Amino acid sequence: MKNHGLDIILLLLFALTTEARGFLNTKQITLREERFKAEIDFPTGGNPDVIAQVKLWICDVLDTDAPSRLRENDFRDLLLRCCGAFEESYEKGSRKVEVVRSYEDANVVTFESKVTDNDSTVWITEDCACFSKHDGHRLTAGEIFDCNESQIKQLMWHYRGDIPTGMDGPKGLVVGNAGFIDGWIIVIGPAENSAGRAYRVRYQAAEPYLKKSKDGEYY
Repeated sequence: MKNHGLDIILLLLFALTTEARGFLNTKQITLREERFKAEIDFPTGGNPDVIAQVKLWICDVLDTDAPSRLRENDFRDLLLRCCGAFEESYEKGSRKVEVVRSYEDANVVTFESKVTDNDSTVWITEDCACFSKHDGHRLTAGEIFDCNESQIKQLMWHYRGDIPTGMDGPKGLVVGNAGFIDGWIIVIGPAENSAGRAYRVRYQAAEPYLKKSKDGEYY
């Protein structure tokens, strides 16, 4: 005879384990005004330490102070205020803000952002934020790589793609924020008409230079 009571207990344990590991629920929130558009994966459930840090980072991307409480309805109002502030500060031009949850596993969750300002020139600023599931903190490049910055710059240069660096070699690069996504390691670095662009390094190329834990696994 099937033990339904045991099944229920196992389901509850699975739910509690999933919550403890901090897998996030997100909802895409959009704003489409004439000169200001936003498409943002906003966290609505999961590990509270991670959610708090993600919300702070999203406010940084929006270039606005983070309120003490930021729920879904509050966030829609915040986007409208960001739109008003942009239109007040800039008489012409447009801005598009994109934030996506691009990767998640049992240890980390990674969000990427792209802010495109279009006026007489196009200014693109990208960022990557990789958060630990253990305590919610944002990983640094030093927690991901186990090599010197010169080697990271070599990887960035090799995988710069069509990013307009304005440089003739890797020495002029700067190693910024970093994070894991599926098949790639992202490192934020300098570029023309940008405060930061995402250099996407193939995971296989980066793997020999990644930091391992005591059990031999990567972060």
